[in-house]
Amino acid sequence: MSIPSPDNTSAPRWFAWFAAVVLLGYGVFLGRSFTPVAGGSDSSGYLNAAQLLARGQLTAPQRDFAGLSVSTATQLQPLGFIAEPARARLVPTYPLGLPAHLAAASLLFGWTGGPLLVGVSATLAAMLLTYTIARELRLAWPLAATAALLFGVFPVTIFIAIQPLSDVLATTWVLAAVYAALRARTSLGWASATGAALAVAVLVRPTNILLLPALVVLLATGWRPLAAAAMGSLPGAVFLLATNAHLFGSAWQMGYGSIFEAFSAAYFHPTVLHFGKLLGTLLPGLCLALAALFFCLPRLPLRERLAVALWFFVPVLFYAFYEVSGQTWWCLRFILPAFPALILAAMATLNYFIGSHRRWLFATAAAFSLWSLALSTLWTREFHTLLTKTYEQAYADVGTWARTELPANTVILTNADSGSLHYYTPFPILRWDQMSAAEFSAQATHLARAGRPLHLVTLVAEETHVLHERVPARWEKVAVVAQRSIWRYVAPAP
Repeated sequence: MSIPSPDNTSAPRWFAWFAAVVLLGYGVFLGRSFTPVAGGSDSSGYLNAAQLLARGQLTAPQRDFAGLSVSTATQLQPLGFIAEPARARLVPTYPLGLPAHLAAASLLFGWTGGPLLVGVSATLAAMLLTYTIARELRLAWPLAATAALLFGVFPVTIFIAIQPLSDVLATTWVLAAVYAALRARTSLGWASATGAALAVAVLVRPTNILLLPALVVLLATGWRPLAAAAMGSLPGAVFLLATNAHLFGSAWQMGYGSIFEAFSAAYFHPTVLHFGKLLGTLLPGLCLALAALFFCLPRLPLRERLAVALWFFVPVLFYAFYEVSGQTWWCLRFILPAFPALILAAMATLNYFIGSHRRWLFATAAAFSLWSLALSTLWTREFHTLLTKTYEQAYADVGTWARTELPANTVILTNADSGSLHYYTPFPILRWDQMSAAEFSAQATHLARAGRPLHLVTLVAEETHVLHERVPARWEKVAVVAQRSIWRYVAPAP
């Protein structure tokens, strides 16, 4: 079952110490760049759900709107939630896998240290698992180390690793499942671990179920490993289906709603070109060609070639039909769990040709490592990735200001900051982007009669459009905080 290699010697002891120092240093780098802020819809959605789990809750109570009536529930829901006015609750839309990790870590280390620990440790664990999988596939240790480095310094990995987002953690659990499946040839315990790891991977990101065909290929040496894997996945599957039923009314319903409306054959061709162009740009240029060659090498075991092919191509083809996948560079995050398969295929091809040539082996591994580091440095600067902490801090600054400066009974009218303001403040949130100007006028009048202050929080760049087109009224500017302007409702428009 293993890829043959003339060089399967153990890594020298000095390399273990060197790798430990490198990983520690890289962890410090990621930690210093990490932002534990509840920012846009994704990060605020995960952190809001994590705080609910930390309190032993699955849903949040609807905050008090003084009996306000709305035409659609979306007017009452911060980003990352589904509002259910009839049941007076907010239901988190995001999968609970990452929030569960965040909640557990934050109960021990606080809401700054906990998310940081999850983000950094998931990245380092993914690098270690990439290395160990490469060794299970009998790659020489220099190429296995190069594979781990290629994943760790990939610009998309860094972008996700320094925020409370799910993509790196989803990849880590996918790697854990693949490693366990490779080890399952020695023990049924590893087969059970494969199922358990896949279950967690699906809890973190439901589309990680697309890994299942690759795992079946690796485990299909008999019915016992497959049965053990199924049993290992059972607790996670039961938990997922039970929480879906409680939150959304059906075991098969997710918080994303009907996502298939966002899939179309029209997206396939441009998205595939987008993926190929970015991977060819952000990775050392030979990686794609080497990976393609891997699937054609006749002497390599068919089981591994097929498993790696399914691991990579099934998620890539799935997301090629998704309308969002081709929008920008960081949308490669959707296929990040498949990315290690591409790296391993490329390194396995090198191992096939130069694994027995020690001098070429070390020189090639060093060249690819330096090449990947240079590309990572270039594109991390080009994409301003390390400024993410500064950009995201604005959400926390606005939330902190609102919590300390606004009246205790205020209602906040906002849009992009809605998930963040729900996280940082106790105030009920209205969404101006979900209502007409006439609906806003009626709601503002109702709140004024109920003695509830109404404050608008909007980006400075959008305030003219919002104030004149969406929520026309007499407003008084209260403050400008982190490129957001805060306004107090005074009276209806004249």
